[in-house]
Amino acid sequence: MTMPIVHSTAPAPRHVQPYVRVTARDSQWVEFEFSLGDPALYVELVMRPDQFTAFCAAQCAITVSHLLGRSLERERDKWSETVA
Repeated sequence: MTMPIVHSTAPAPRHVQPYVRVTARDSQWVEFEFSLGDPALYVELVMRPDQFTAFCAAQCAITVSHLLGRSLERERDKWSETVA
């Protein structure tokens, strides 16, 4: 069975800036947060260092600065304190 092709009149999605924030690293693994457009909304990923480097290059990702990372953590802590 073939699926019909549906043409949308919606505009093409705008490019959103990818961000990465490294949360842990050793010789075998890089743990990091990956986000699109808003560094506060992210998924946590783990890759080998060479894969991480290739992933960042393919995504044209910007590394979140240490200062912004600390600010994001403080904001998350505020939310977790109100939920607990």
